[in-house]
Amino acid sequence: MNNESMVYLNKIFTDIDVKSCPLLSELVANGETFDQQLTFFDQNDDHCSCGCGCNSCLDFDDDPTFVIDSTEVIITDFNLSDSGSLTVEDVTVDGITVDTLDFFNQRFIASTNNLLSQISDCACINRGQSTKGMLLIQNAGSWTARVTIIIRGSVFGCSGCKRFRLRMSTTENTTIDIPGTSTFAVSSICLPCIVGGIAPVINFSFDAKATLLNPNIITDTGNGNCSVIVTGSLVTEPIAEIQVTRQTLFRTNAEIVEQPCDDARRCRAYPDSCNCVDDASEAVQIRNRCCGDAVEEPCEHNADAEDKTSDCELVRSRTRQISCQWNGCNGCGF
Repeated sequence: MNNESMVYLNKIFTDIDVKSCPLLSELVANGETFDQQLTFFDQNDDHCSCGCGCNSCLDFDDDPTFVIDSTEVIITDFNLSDSGSLTVEDVTVDGITVDTLDFFNQRFIASTNNLLSQISDCACINRGQSTKGMLLIQNAGSWTARVTIIIRGSVFGCSGCKRFRLRMSTTENTTIDIPGTSTFAVSSICLPCIVGGIAPVINFSFDAKATLLNPNIITDTGNGNCSVIVTGSLVTEPIAEIQVTRQTLFRTNAEIVEQPCDDARRCRAYPDSCNCVDDASEAVQIRNRCCGDAVEEPCEHNADAEDKTSDCELVRSRTRQISCQWNGCNGCGF
């Protein structure tokens, strides 16, 4: 059996992450915009969390002092404040603007049909190779982000000292603003030639890494027991995740995976029913209804047999094959 098929798949020619210059902004994280989880540890590594009786661990009325040992910032969602602020003029290859710029499913999609006619290298085309180009994305910003901050250290109060771990995450449907714009430059993205009227597209989305400089923790008496305020300078490093893809024709060898029918369980609910037929004409009718997958033969009732109902057998017919023949450059004929 010849299982060879042809199918269009997105082939990736460039897959790269590009960083931009860091952006500096002031951060104030309190109980109104951040969910807090504060845990204390004593010398025996026993711990308690705020909400389980914080005063049994530490008295916040005495304005304890927090000494920070380490901080960690995790960006969980990083996007432009307004996706429409990035225009087609802001995305160029070798100084030439891309054809169009669309935004779909949190990704920007730049088309290159007309662009390629101006930058493609004939020597590369003749060799079936991609042409290198310099991609520039500029004026991207301002930004919004959802963050999680994890701080570890020691806290002093009530003539005692305990270890602590503070985890703060932006509340649901809340983001923080990060002002400033960013520029991303890639010196050598690969742009394949147009084949069969199909040109490559440039896809990109944004992410970021961040750190917290000079963090400080103070108690927040206005938001209930054990609430704190974290301040510091948030250093955000935007990242552009860039891909160049083109729908490309692939030749594949495929083999059908045999799987049971979903309704087979219903049919097995009546195991004693053999659906016997009495004449050849009804057998032919069943065979036609089964599309050649299975044939129910007429039962041979043997009057001399001890069990007259056990002569019905299900005979598997030969498997029918469906082949796909390539027909032209734009589709298949079956």
